[in-house]
Amino acid sequence: MTIMNLTKQNIKCSSFSSTSGAQEYFLTGVSSEGLPLREALDELAANYLAVLQENGLDASTQQFVRLFISDISNDQVWLLDSELYRIALKGAVSVVEQGPLGNSEVGLLAYHIKSNGTAFKREIISSDRDYNNRCVLARGQNYTLLWTTNFISIGGQFDPEKQTQDIFANLSAALHNQGMTIRNNMVRTWLFVRDIDNQYKGMVKARREYFTTIGLTAKTRYIASTGIEGKSFDPGTLVTLDALSVQNIKEQQIVRMMALGNLSDTIKYGVTFERGFRIRYGDRSHIYISGTASIDAEGNTVYVSDIRKQTDRTLDNIEALLKPQGAAMGDMQYLIIYLRKTKHWTQIQDILVTRIPDSVAVIPVVAPVCRPNWLIEIEGVGIIPDKTDFPVFA
Repeated sequence: MTIMNLTKQNIKCSSFSSTSGAQEYFLTGVSSEGLPLREALDELAANYLAVLQENGLDASTQQFVRLFISDISNDQVWLLDSELYRIALKGAVSVVEQGPLGNSEVGLLAYHIKSNGTAFKREIISSDRDYNNRCVLARGQNYTLLWTTNFISIGGQFDPEKQTQDIFANLSAALHNQGMTIRNNMVRTWLFVRDIDNQYKGMVKARREYFTTIGLTAKTRYIASTGIEGKSFDPGTLVTLDALSVQNIKEQQIVRMMALGNLSDTIKYGVTFERGFRIRYGDRSHIYISGTASIDAEGNTVYVSDIRKQTDRTLDNIEALLKPQGAAMGDMQYLIIYLRKTKHWTQIQDILVTRIPDSVAVIPVVAPVCRPNWLIEIEGVGIIPDKTDFPVFA
């Protein structure tokens, strides 16, 4: 097993490989501070391509790209006409208004897979120019990944509950077309809500009711997820969903991550997602940490109005989730940090430097969390070596 981390030209690249499975790469970066948007887009595209070339990667290895921008309504004209967006269109592309902190105009999170032969051969199922309701399939030797990004409601009703119902119906149909279901194959979702303080409850209600109908309950399991504020291109879109599903995965490979001494099950306060998932393969485990905040074992917010103590508690909770799986903070490939207030970024940087290893990419963005008194939320993806009887990740 090897883990590599490289920082160059505002891009950080981390990778994981095994002797028998695919090599995975996560690339994160932001544009230089102070650059106008068009220059920022051009710079980030050039830096991204340079790091890809250095690591033997190209458009064929790209699986997923998320672009973080500050003002999606006004920036979309330049974004959609940029080289960076044309590169992202080679795979599953997600675009969300969550402005990068630190005076950068645009941020990037990209996932690539490199392997021998035809493993993880990518196929765009939706129109190759559509940015909404996009489906990209990556066929491997043992597993097939389905990325569904920028899923929105087609119905047009200005209601977060009805839009969420429509999104899950569209999502179910997209999976069915590939021989998958939400119940059996979906492992990770991201739900972006335009106005989190006023529209989150409608999304939560619709998701909870839909999950009940397909057998995702407190007695079975839910799905690792993040529900956070984020805007899409269309002002009438109140909810947008990204998701990852895995074909040929067995229920026994999905491990619910819990740390009940630190933070409660989510159903205790009426929401339906897992704190995290460990997906076990023959050679490695993927660890998906859901959006995690400053919460206690009873589901209460702790350290109201104190960003430093909330940051420490959030990191404590993540470490508590990782420990039973034999993982630690250094096993994370990246962490996304969502902050309600931009001024808090400078107030917590010393904590992050102390508690998060330098090898882990940190992506800080402005995005209010689902409770008004939560000042910070953190999510991320990790990989650890594993040895099971399941097929290797290839």
